[in-house]
Amino acid sequence: MDFIRARSEEQKRIRIEQITEVAAELYVEIGYDKVTYSEIGRKLNFTRRNLYNYFRCKEDIFLTLLLQDIDKMVEDAEKSFTEPVADQEKFCLAWAGMLLRHQRMLALFGIVNTVILKDASSDVHRGFRIEMNRSFNRLKAVVQRIFPKFSEEQACQFVEYENSYAMTLYPASLEYKEFHHIEIFPDAGFGTKGFVPQFVKYLRRLLKGLQE
Repeated sequence: MDFIRARSEEQKRIRIEQITEVAAELYVEIGYDKVTYSEIGRKLNFTRRNLYNYFRCKEDIFLTLLLQDIDKMVEDAEKSFTEPVADQEKFCLAWAGMLLRHQRMLALFGIVNTVILKDASSDVHRGFRIEMNRSFNRLKAVVQRIFPKFSEEQACQFVEYENSYAMTLYPASLEYKEFHHIEIFPDAGFGTKGFVPQFVKYLRRLLKGLQE
């Protein structure tokens, strides 16, 4: 890819998309730890100095990628859940399945606080928090629409709790380990389980607690 310095806001947006797309490709190919700022630049035919015009570090690139993934997940929820829930069991399965359609988001969420944010630049970190809050409010609106009896606090708690558990559960799931080629020992301990069955159990208990 030949580098041409972006001159307009539209060109800058396209360049940022190109950078995050390459970061995403490398993430799939070699994993987060092995992706480097320099490798992203080389794949784009950007010098380190050119790349610095858009992102100050690898962590800022992955925060931007994570925000894009979160936005896609929220859009999925907005399109998938439009009517009040009539069958909670079906809802739990559908919600768990919806999250599993966004596995990269779940994986990056699992390391955002412990790995990515440690070296992210302050302004990108702040922007990430602001956009996260907007996404949180959009998802909360979905929950209030499908559970009309929920108060704003209950909807907020649902989003907060299910999100926290998903971030913890997914990195230990069968899907994550298969995707990252991590060896699985089915006869050791409790064994590695699929994400959906475990998450559905949690959602049942969460809804029961919120509705009592």
